[in-house]
Amino acid sequence: MIRPTLLLAAACFVAACDSQPARVDADVIVIGAGIAGISAALEASAEGADVIVIEWSSVPGGHAVEAGGFALVDTPLQRSKGYTDSPDLAYGELMAWGEDANAEWVRLFVDQSRTEVHDWLTGMGVKFSILLTTPEGSIPRFHFAGGTAVNAVVPMLREALSRDNILWSLNSHVETLQRAEAGTLRVTFRDTRLGATQMLDAAAVVLATGGFQGNLGLVRKYWPDDVEEPELILNGAGHFALGEGIALGTSIGAANVRLQDQVTFVNGMRNPREPERGLLVMNPASIWVDLRGRRFVDESSTTKRAEAAVFELAEQTYWMLFDSVGVRQLRIRGAEWLNRTTMVSEILDNPAVTAKADTIAELAARAGLPPDELQATVARFNDAAADPSNTKDVFQQPPFYAIQLWPMSRKSLGGLKIDVRAQAGGPDGQPVPGLFAAGELTGVAGVNGSHGGSGTFLAPSVLAGRIAGRGAAEFAAQQGMTATGFATAIDSGAVAPAPTEFDADVLAALVDRQHEGYWHFEQAHRVVLARGYACQQCHSDDWPAGAAVTRSARIAQLDSCTTCH
Repeated sequence: MIRPTLLLAAACFVAACDSQPARVDADVIVIGAGIAGISAALEASAEGADVIVIEWSSVPGGHAVEAGGFALVDTPLQRSKGYTDSPDLAYGELMAWGEDANAEWVRLFVDQSRTEVHDWLTGMGVKFSILLTTPEGSIPRFHFAGGTAVNAVVPMLREALSRDNILWSLNSHVETLQRAEAGTLRVTFRDTRLGATQMLDAAAVVLATGGFQGNLGLVRKYWPDDVEEPELILNGAGHFALGEGIALGTSIGAANVRLQDQVTFVNGMRNPREPERGLLVMNPASIWVDLRGRRFVDESSTTKRAEAAVFELAEQTYWMLFDSVGVRQLRIRGAEWLNRTTMVSEILDNPAVTAKADTIAELAARAGLPPDELQATVARFNDAAADPSNTKDVFQQPPFYAIQLWPMSRKSLGGLKIDVRAQAGGPDGQPVPGLFAAGELTGVAGVNGSHGGSGTFLAPSVLAGRIAGRGAAEFAAQQGMTATGFATAIDSGAVAPAPTEFDADVLAALVDRQHEGYWHFEQAHRVVLARGYACQQCHSDDWPAGAAVTRSARIAQLDSCTTCH
């Protein structure tokens, strides 16, 4: 329950002042266990609230486990490398990059990213060791915890799973969010594995379900008016980034803002295993040519300029060319099966996705480009590259490669409207009682403006999640509601099934079934099969083969996250 110091004079909310306070299953329900939802749960828990986290996937962590780094201001790592940063400098540069960012949230973020994000995370054992320069600022602010953000998410989850006042309902798809008669917020959700439906009431709800870029119907519905809509958009967002939190929020009166502001990457290639999905392709040693075989942009331009140049093309698609020297700098992300071997067998040597030839003329023929024009383009590039002042390498070592790239959905810059307390607001500007939101569901509160930045999704999501969790706990305390049956509201202490190990053929059959509620199981075990892992690679005495349903098993399961990510 809420700690006594937070029990303010009970405010009358919906029910009459002299009525008995409503009973709820939890003080706060957090919907979505990505980095914003975990932050909200941790903060609400720290304020003494009984918290239930409802997550669609079978494991918490969200898409952040595959993301990169955190934009942070004036940190020890910056200072150790000789950089002098300040909130004022960061504010000016982020506002300039975003062009129309939410000034209140940008100010809040730059002022508090050091204490409320950096110091909070390092206090849980996160170690920032890598610092990169990005186009958004004059000072390097892109901090990495030794690799992907899984190295930040795992310590957060370890802390959250250890707390008695945080319970978890995984494999749970939220179907409705309603205002109950007593003024509480009622969440109805379905167990995706068993099919059972359950309802839980809370004084406050934090929505943290992520963006909508995995839903191409919504991407097209809210496509920006000033950019021609591409004929083909590859899906490059997370599996659960379907925008369902927008519908949940608006169903009880929340408003949306900036839905047309979307981050659409222009360097997506078709995933050979899932052609409707995209893989992110990067190669600083490449040449970009349009369908007439001509270069149309300086490939080293900022993402803002490069994206604008691609959308200005009549076909909004182009070819990325590189030679046998440049192939060493090729990087492709976005699928668990990618490794050095599959990069060659399924991409570079796969004529369905990559044209490959020993001459430029032959490459043009295989890519469907005009041979004379492409040869002239490469010749002009090589003449310029031969200049000692040019940093690009000459393009002349066969074999030559060409990969066709298209726009690819990625991140949401708009969503539910929230104020600086992370409370959702209605069309009339008034707050929606008890409803808070954070993360990409809100377009990370407008911190990026109209242009996504580096690390300005993860770090602001942590900050907004903490603010939302704190606000939800305080709201719950003010209502004077009593959480009853909290310990049994979600059966987080169920007995694990008997340990079961499968041979490769049986496991492959299970993976190929594609049953609802088993998406993460299937993805993880595709990696297991591809790499030939034994069950003991991930499972242990604390987490025997089978679902992780006890607290100790879920904590032990965290050790396996970096096996795939």
